[in-house]
Amino acid sequence: MELIIRDYGNADRDKVNRVALAAFDQYEGQYEDWTSFQEGIGRMADLAGAADLIVAERGGVVGAVVHVGPGGPRGALFPAHWSLIRMLVVAPSARGQGIATRLMEAALERALQAQAPVVGLHTSPIMEAALAMYLRIGFVPDCALPPIRGVPYGRYVMEREAIPAALGRLRRA
Repeated sequence: MELIIRDYGNADRDKVNRVALAAFDQYEGQYEDWTSFQEGIGRMADLAGAADLIVAERGGVVGAVVHVGPGGPRGALFPAHWSLIRMLVVAPSARGQGIATRLMEAALERALQAQAPVVGLHTSPIMEAALAMYLRIGFVPDCALPPIRGVPYGRYVMEREAIPAALGRLRRA
């Protein structure tokens, strides 16, 4: 079955939220106050109101990612003129099929179109597969961030000039 990468539609709301919850389930026990953390993760679709929510579909929604363009909503961790990539999630049953790669490709294409000078994201060493992909395609560590619910996090960045090379690496993956 073909993998389709497309923009989020309102009918995707519950499916995206379920995939986000399933994707983060493996981290239960590592975050403090798991219940409230999970509530936030389970509202991933709310990000579609002010950002690009991109969906991966193969017989149903199997993944999603958010691109927040310059000027979009963000916390103090990221300058307003940057693009951000948030919440790259893939259903556990669909992992290892290149879905995260295709979603990251779509998010970086949006960042390139937005002409942001920098693309930023935050992640944790406990998210081993995601962190390895980010580093492999050219994101570089920028700074350590305060822990989120007891879990260490860092900010990673990619300059706009590095996006075409990152897209090339993703397309060869």
